[in-house]
Amino acid sequence: MKILIIGAGETGFYIASEFSEDNFKVTVIDESPDQLKVIQRSLNVAGILGNGTSLSVLESAGIDSTDLLIASTDHDETNLICCLLANHYNVKHKIAVTKTDSFMKKRVISQYIKSGISQIINSTIVTAQEIIATASLAAATEVSAFGEENVLLVGCHIKKDTPWEGLYLKDIRQNDEKNQFLIASIVRKGQSYIPKGQDRIIQGDYVYILIPHNQAEELNTLLNVRISPNRKAVIAGESLIAERVASGLLRSHYTVTMICRDEFSARKLEKKFSHRKDFQVIHGPAEEVKLQIKADVAVSSLFIAATNDDHLNIESGVVARYLGAGKVICLINRQDLIQPAASVDLDVVISPRLITARQVKKLIQGREESLNYTTISETNMEVLEMVTSKDSRILNKPIKEINLPHNSLVGALIKGKNKVIIPTGETVIEAGDKVIMVTVPEGVPKLREILEGQSGKRPLAKNI
Repeated sequence: MKILIIGAGETGFYIASEFSEDNFKVTVIDESPDQLKVIQRSLNVAGILGNGTSLSVLESAGIDSTDLLIASTDHDETNLICCLLANHYNVKHKIAVTKTDSFMKKRVISQYIKSGISQIINSTIVTAQEIIATASLAAATEVSAFGEENVLLVGCHIKKDTPWEGLYLKDIRQNDEKNQFLIASIVRKGQSYIPKGQDRIIQGDYVYILIPHNQAEELNTLLNVRISPNRKAVIAGESLIAERVASGLLRSHYTVTMICRDEFSARKLEKKFSHRKDFQVIHGPAEEVKLQIKADVAVSSLFIAATNDDHLNIESGVVARYLGAGKVICLINRQDLIQPAASVDLDVVISPRLITARQVKKLIQGREESLNYTTISETNMEVLEMVTSKDSRILNKPIKEINLPHNSLVGALIKGKNKVIIPTGETVIEAGDKVIMVTVPEGVPKLREILEGQSGKRPLAKNI
């Protein structure tokens, strides 16, 4: 598959990185020679200097033979125009990345879809959704849902006081037999792998856990995570993301306080949420200790730093952690600041650009028979949800007898509408079961063949 990406900034870089390692032919267009040098130095991609709305530039990038165009510049209008221009070259799939709310009204989206744009991904919306999902579970630093949200994949840090620290996986399962969960992957010193019973959890590990949605709160107890007795959230920032998160938390029955540096934005937010008695705005710098004390950050269950300034988000997050906020979530845009931010004891560091890139990949890696798909952060692993067909070669036999591809794991089964089973080696898979698999990219074709009775070919998504 040939992919053309317009925009070599942070979002374009992340999108290109997600696909360049999968043996796709990737070309990136950008007007900045410096940004093109960075992306070409780091990734196996071709670079074209120029404006993505120029027909001559598009042609020099090989748009005639492009299967997928992704427009991810910092300008919504440019991205939409690039996708519309691609119609003239019969590019089959076109994805536009947007930030503002201007193009997210249903009527407007409908018109663009009719005009030939396959999908519009709003980075503000997907980031706000990620923050809200992560905020809902105290132990989680990231959350993905499968099986119509009956199963969650939860990322968690193993800290010094975590009860699992130093234990073998087989002992963890035996100690907590009443709880259904599976440690699907461990990330240790930048390396990820699917663990076995004889593997041990150590401090500093980052683990991915599959667990039924209705048991997810048990993770807080299992991992010894403190749960705040209140539902009070403090949000620093007046960005669109901050505003959307505030709306989502209010709908989830949180009391929300927003800290706004800009007085005009503070008045605007006060007016917008004037009908909510559980909402207030405080005007001032979010990184000031006195102001956070005034906002009751010390007794809040959530502190979310969502300004447009990465350094300010880190500073205010550190203050909130010092004051004792229950869970601290920080928004970081710059790639070079993600790791430093994660090292200063902030609970969750969220990158809008990385989330957007993964949303793009999720859309175009979707398969006709697959119901859901996600990549595991900072690893080479993927999680897929598939339905076993009547032609599957693994039916009516225990999982331990199935010859799965190397580095593959049956993580969970959903039988019927919502019966979740975290399997053991004795579990039997039946036709029609939804199977949630953890694997590496090269294992996907084989899994599709044995679970779905299909050839291993990876087509483009049918509907993106």
